[in-house]
Amino acid sequence: MSRFVALLCLPFVHGVNYDYVVVGGGVAGCVVASRLAERHSVLLLNIAGPPPARYNGPVVLTDELIMKTNLTATPGMSAYIHQPGYKPVPHFSTSQTGSSPARFLGGSSVVGLSLFMYDHDMDWAPSWDAKAMQNYFLKMKIQPTYHPNYLHPLTEKFLKVTGSAQVTPLSQRPDGTKITATAAYLHSAPAGLKIMYNVRADRLIIEHGICTGVVVRDTARGVDREIFAGKEVLVTAGYAYSPRLLFLSGIGDANELRAAGIKVVRDLPAVGQHLTAPRFTPISWNTDEPTLSKMMGAPISTGKAVPESFQSAVAEATVHLGKDAIAQFMPLYYAPKSAPMQYSLQGESWPLTTNAYTMLVTMRTAAQGSIKFDKDPNVSPHITHDAMTAEDLKRGEELVDEAKHMGSALPSSGQVEHEQDWSAVYDGRGTCRMGKDPRTSVVDLMLRVHGVKGLRVVDGSVIPQSTPFLAMPEVLALAERAADLIDDVETFAVTEVPFGTPLLSLTHGEESVLGELPVPVGMEGLALPAVCAFAVSCTAVGVLLIWRRPRPAAMDEYCRQA
Repeated sequence: MSRFVALLCLPFVHGVNYDYVVVGGGVAGCVVASRLAERHSVLLLNIAGPPPARYNGPVVLTDELIMKTNLTATPGMSAYIHQPGYKPVPHFSTSQTGSSPARFLGGSSVVGLSLFMYDHDMDWAPSWDAKAMQNYFLKMKIQPTYHPNYLHPLTEKFLKVTGSAQVTPLSQRPDGTKITATAAYLHSAPAGLKIMYNVRADRLIIEHGICTGVVVRDTARGVDREIFAGKEVLVTAGYAYSPRLLFLSGIGDANELRAAGIKVVRDLPAVGQHLTAPRFTPISWNTDEPTLSKMMGAPISTGKAVPESFQSAVAEATVHLGKDAIAQFMPLYYAPKSAPMQYSLQGESWPLTTNAYTMLVTMRTAAQGSIKFDKDPNVSPHITHDAMTAEDLKRGEELVDEAKHMGSALPSSGQVEHEQDWSAVYDGRGTCRMGKDPRTSVVDLMLRVHGVKGLRVVDGSVIPQSTPFLAMPEVLALAERAADLIDDVETFAVTEVPFGTPLLSLTHGEESVLGELPVPVGMEGLALPAVCAFAVSCTAVGVLLIWRRPRPAAMDEYCRQA
């Protein structure tokens, strides 16, 4: 681990340029920075350093580490999340979240449950369909297992009585520990990668329509610094902070930028809009069989600790309810009105008293959301999830009925009564979504920000569609492909051609690209006359050898007759 820490201890060095500057050390940032560093110099910027070593542990342990050690936040990095009809608890809530638990290098892979599901029929945009992406899912350094190290006895019973249920695929090692993007991509990072943490990106440096760098706030020293990129700046700050960095840099809805007192660099109305996030609701049943709430040991549980259970991913089994919804079995009580974080053991005062199992229904909805930004980078963004539509609610009732039927198949002492509210998952897509039209999207299909050269967004914010799953697997694959696109040859796409330009006019003045190809070894030092003389000599020798070569008798006779 000391080798990894040494990589991170990078001081500010003035006058040093990198080929690529990657802004944000979440899942996508770890992937794209590591891959590009195999051939280029790359600087990865992040708000915080690497996670403590115990985050490379079992899921339930890391969940509690978040609650105890990772709820502080840098000014401007505490997103406020608003959901209509949701009642927050005083100290922590999904209505107003005053923390950024995914701030460590590795982002959501550090704080997530290691659930590894994605839409196998994805079709985001042209050339971003499931078949185009399948090799990148195989290329990822984090792969799922369908045979986890631990399943609670209640989960095993649920799998037996529910024929359509499957073990939830997980990104876990054989020893039951969680695999983070930090461990997978940065632990043995290429020499071309340098990482700078304790910096908050406040503004992109854009001149004459070209992004050349980023202004960061050195939170340790309290000063601003400029960092420049020789090739491109890649924004990988996530669904809330990628659009915010664009907005602070003058890229966004022109009217909103002017109202905030920010100079308009590029009018892109879709920045911070079209937020999609799955919605979920729990149904729970009391049981006499000890659940996870009874297996953690003091002070969480009244029962004796069962360390094997710490490996649980909590949402241990999954039933697909059509394409757009799932129901997950959890051997733990979970009520969204009280739990400060999804799946955590903080939902009640310790020791936990409710011994129940839960069916968690999660679905894709038509309801979206948006994010509002202030021009002061010390002011955190406000995320608003719109109320579910009437059609969403009707479909949700049908899904809850299905889940109740499945959950009731296990022996219980009755359902836990509470209101059936729907909450948005701590996950988002679409706020910098990809597309062809700058009026309705933020980046093109190569992930380049419309109208700004040298700038791309590479994270879940570019994904234009929601699913009932957490986004991490899709973000991993997207970042793997993005690295290939970024490192590809420079292309000449029709997006660069003004409307009405005749085809043949594009062929005029075309220069040969042969000069860009590598010169064969041994020839690069020869002057042109010498090369020509060498070629003539070779031709003459070849003709002489052919003439002197023994010929068949029939050929001699033909020559005499001629």
